[in-house]
Amino acid sequence: MTKKKAGKKATTARPAATTMTAAARRKPATGKSAPKSPGKSARKSARKSAARGLATRKPAGPAAGAAFEATIPYEPLAAATIFLYKTADGHRIRTSPQILQARGYVEWTIVNLASDEPVDVEITWPNGGPWGKAPICIKDGNIRMNCGIARTGRYKYNVTANGYTEDPELEIPGN
Repeated sequence: MTKKKAGKKATTARPAATTMTAAARRKPATGKSAPKSPGKSARKSARKSAARGLATRKPAGPAAGAAFEATIPYEPLAAATIFLYKTADGHRIRTSPQILQARGYVEWTIVNLASDEPVDVEITWPNGGPWGKAPICIKDGNIRMNCGIARTGRYKYNVTANGYTEDPELEIPGN
């Protein structure tokens, strides 16, 4: 079967039965379906069902919104890292950042680059701190403190480990 058009060569038209869709090309000739990637269809259906659920959900009243906010509070986290390292002169300590601004929580994390042994780190407040005058002792790892119960202000504190002291600052702004 040939077609001629004005100014073009004759071409052979394919019968409609030989054109294949993309889905038909994926299937082997044996009639069995081709193997699918294990998580792709599950992810796709999860996205579809989530989108359908959002579209059909009715807006909640003010009481439901307040209950949701009460169960999942968002409190910002201010993180400081205390690095312990060794130099030719001995062990040193460095806190980063030097001035920490906190609103929700403050977290101090100890990173011991000098050895694998746990080191006692003590955070003291020479003029009284946001949580009182009691020192904060960290054996290894980290500690998180709530700023919601702390007094607002700017506090100089001392970080002491291995006989060395550093004096960074903590600022807790008022609401």
